[in-house]
Amino acid sequence: MIFRDHTISLEKAKKAEKKSHSSQEFNQIKNALLALEKTSQYLAVETDIHQILTKIATEFGNSIGAMCVNFWNFAPDKQSVYIMAAYGMQEQYIINSRERPLKMGQAWIASAMQTGETIATSDAANDPRMPKSWLPAVKKQNYHGLVCMPLKRGDEIIGGMCFYFRDVHKFTFLEMMMANVVANQAATAVANSKLFSDLVSERNKTIAIIQSLNDGLILYDLEYKILLINNKAEEILGVKSDKVIGKYVNNDFAKKNIFFNNLFKLKNLSLEDFAHKEYSTEIPTKMVLEVTYIPVHDHLQKIGSMQMIRDISKEKEVELLKSNFVSVASHQLRTPLSGIKWSLDMLIKGDYGDLTEEQKNIIGKAYKTNGNLISLVSDLLNVSRLQEGKFDYSFELNSPMNLIKKIYNELKPVADRNNLDFKLELPIDGLPPISFDEKKLDLAIRNVVDNALKYTLPGGKVLVKAMHETISNAFVLIVNDNGVGIPKEQQKHIFTKFFRAKNAISLQTEGSGLGLFLAKEIIEQHNGILSFESSEDKGSEFSIYFPLDPEKMPAISN
Repeated sequence: MIFRDHTISLEKAKKAEKKSHSSQEFNQIKNALLALEKTSQYLAVETDIHQILTKIATEFGNSIGAMCVNFWNFAPDKQSVYIMAAYGMQEQYIINSRERPLKMGQAWIASAMQTGETIATSDAANDPRMPKSWLPAVKKQNYHGLVCMPLKRGDEIIGGMCFYFRDVHKFTFLEMMMANVVANQAATAVANSKLFSDLVSERNKTIAIIQSLNDGLILYDLEYKILLINNKAEEILGVKSDKVIGKYVNNDFAKKNIFFNNLFKLKNLSLEDFAHKEYSTEIPTKMVLEVTYIPVHDHLQKIGSMQMIRDISKEKEVELLKSNFVSVASHQLRTPLSGIKWSLDMLIKGDYGDLTEEQKNIIGKAYKTNGNLISLVSDLLNVSRLQEGKFDYSFELNSPMNLIKKIYNELKPVADRNNLDFKLELPIDGLPPISFDEKKLDLAIRNVVDNALKYTLPGGKVLVKAMHETISNAFVLIVNDNGVGIPKEQQKHIFTKFFRAKNAISLQTEGSGLGLFLAKEIIEQHNGILSFESSEDKGSEFSIYFPLDPEKMPAISN
């Protein structure tokens, strides 16, 4: 009986011990999971890498009962390493590691970060792999169990981690699994911190560039809330960033003061993508601004917009002075040129007696040259009037049919002299009425057609075709030729003042380079569009579109 009772006691003791071990293992696993949960939370809520790693080290060290835990980083030269965060270590030791970093391969952590392999020992003081030169430090710090492992992101080693035990320590599977998870978390934190730091650095560079621009810049979101305004824009518009950033540019915003009202008017300028328009401020300082609209996209969609603002007041003043000079000079030239033309015309007609063939030839050349000068002076006067805002328009609603016929009939003799097949195609049922200034539109269309005739070689073809395009509800005039065409690299300059393509100059030495500039300006004042397609040596096609929607036509003059 005593024996049986004794046997029962032993069995109970074994069961109790087994239960105790199971409970202890369960608690270890539970504590480990709780610690890992906390360390993962730090990745989501913290942004300071030192704080993140310090908290991870503390949670991990407490959960496994480590004497201390530290995380290591590479020095900028990648030839040495130092401690960037720790738990359970004296601050002075951390400072010393930054001042005198370990050379690569010099210690276990530097070796782990060099090779990518984990190094562990249950008793560092008696491990034959431990360099003798390090034994005094090991004994001084009084630790035995030690693990040093690399922090990796993919195949890249981005740091290291060590954890120490005061006593000789046999590492369990659970501890090593926890260590691997913590190392991965720390590697994620370091990589994210580096990415964040790079983004902040790039952001700061971008802002520095934006702030140093000599042009103003305003950045809006899709609802026209101001996200950024640079120093130059503040200076031009007389506003402060802290007063406008985060504000919606709407009517309420505009009512606050004249400076905000200027900003509101700028925002409401009707501009296509990458197009620019001039805007004049009147109060408190009169300025002429060139405003360019730039859409902002991410890789999928539009996320906002920018306006680039340039103060062109001085350029406009200089331009006006030039225009005034040209205007005065042209006026002064036109009278004597007209007198010369009148005198030469009388000589050619024989009003002062018959001329010899040689005299007629010389006077004929002078008459032609004088005519070219008069044409140039007229173009210069028109350009100066246009730039001075004195190119007044008088719009009337009428069919452009008669105007087109008139231009064709007056230019037909020129085409015949140059042996050109010059044709006009008009719709049988006529053309719908549009709102236009007859004199101005005559000048614009005549310049386009005249260009086609000038730059088409003898034997070539020029076609003028008018139609009503129902899809876009527009009156369209097409001028097509098989002339010399425009070189591709020069096409972007074709509507620029005084520009003439190289092949055009070689064919026609005479010409001001103002015809297409004037034509485009006049057509745009009619709310029309002048566009073209051209291939060198194959010809060109100019298209003029005029809207037929009454709301889009210029207002009829009283």
